[in-house]
Amino acid sequence: KRALATAEKTSKAAVSKIPGMILANGFLAAAAFASEKRKDGKTPKRPDMKGALDGTAEHLATPELGHDILQNSKTAEDLIAKLSSADSAQLQRATTEALVFLGYVKRFTTKAGAEECGDDVAPAGHLRSFP
Repeated sequence: KRALATAEKTSKAAVSKIPGMILANGFLAAAAFASEKRKDGKTPKRPDMKGALDGTAEHLATPELGHDILQNSKTAEDLIAKLSSADSAQLQRATTEALVFLGYVKRFTTKAGAEECGDDVAPAGHLRSFP
């Protein structure tokens, strides 16, 4: 249910990049990157990524998952604040759960996003040939 709700707040291009970022740089670094603000200090630079990680924060705060340290988390910033003071076992467990959750979000997301209009994506109605 939470993955469906989160999928509406993000794009496939954004959510597809997050797991790789988590594996390469860590969950906290990926959350910090996604929640980075513009110069005005209020507007997120990457709203689709932030939407995906805000949804992940809400999911991880679910009492049934047993992440007591993450209760009442609603945003990526909450994840950063709470997990930075957690022990490594809690961070690893939250990272694993987040990767699984983001996999579901990616499956349910229908919005393409600006990043998906790169070289390897053909315009609508066109077929792209690969060597």
